[in-house]
Amino acid sequence: MRKLATAALALSAVLAAPATAQMREAALPEIFESYNDCFAATESGEISISSLEALGWSRATIRSSDGEPIENAPLIFGHSERKPIIIMSALEGEGVCMVNARIESFEVFEEFKQAFGGKLPEPDKQGSISYFAQGHPVQIAPTGSREAPALRLAVLTPKESK
Repeated sequence: MRKLATAALALSAVLAAPATAQMREAALPEIFESYNDCFAATESGEISISSLEALGWSRATIRSSDGEPIENAPLIFGHSERKPIIIMSALEGEGVCMVNARIESFEVFEEFKQAFGGKLPEPDKQGSISYFAQGHPVQIAPTGSREAPALRLAVLTPKESK
């Protein structure tokens, strides 16, 4: 599980920086709705793109500079009524659903944390907070820059304990 989380977070770091610079700022309610949609898309223990699509998300088509669709492009989803994007690690099986949202300031990240009523663990040295929610490993982290602050939420498919 740690290897999967590390790979997913590395992917998000690569994708989030350029993407958040071009995204519009999202309000906290939109971020929370998108976070809950990631739970729905991973609830069965496997990635469920159909669950995400049923909630209004659609996959972006990524094209090369000559306009051709890129075959193995990242799995990025957008919602017509929300500003965050969702990046999936796979179309099926175990994986990660990541919400990336541009925020007004890093104070919004602090507001997001406050919504959990002080029940979140302390952040690590990079500011990431990892915990379990409803059986899902979750990580939240401030990302972006001072000029373009952002928030990342990674929800992994739940693991059965053996």
